[in-house]
Amino acid sequence: MKKKRMVVLLAAGWLVAGAGAPAQALDLYGFASYWDKGDADGKAGVGIGLGMPLLSEHLRLDGRTYFIEKSSLSRDDDLTMIPFDLGLQLHLLPHADLNPYGLAGVSYIYADADRSDVDSSFGAYLGGGIEWAPIPFLRLFGEGIYRFQELDGRRGSDIDVSGLTGNVGVKFFF
Repeated sequence: MKKKRMVVLLAAGWLVAGAGAPAQALDLYGFASYWDKGDADGKAGVGIGLGMPLLSEHLRLDGRTYFIEKSSLSRDDDLTMIPFDLGLQLHLLPHADLNPYGLAGVSYIYADADRSDVDSSFGAYLGGGIEWAPIPFLRLFGEGIYRFQELDGRRGSDIDVSGLTGNVGVKFFF
């Protein structure tokens, strides 16, 4: 009986979450990124993402990953980071040609240094952006995100990789 009740509750929750979903429910996007980090040099990278509406077009679930390679950690050590983000986007004008939005979420950063021992870790991010829709199924976007993140480094020292990230890219709606 408990399993049946749980299945019914999960199905009802899924129906409520998808109740306001439009015909163009998913967006797939790619972007160029620049991340200015605390203890490591700033570096450009690329990323991909996937979004879907949650309850309405104003609130979207957002998953993305970046690839930032060879940030200089010290004179002879480079750091590669792959952040995996999961968060929410709050769109103010989702059907307008210019659509400002805010975003926030949690992040897991896989980190690997050439010479140092660096551990991957969890963090958070907060930011905002704007989308422009030149045609109905395509949006160009720019956003600024601040990451709050530290990695466990050599012999117990922390590596602060908090900093501002700028992204520009294109979203396709399906």
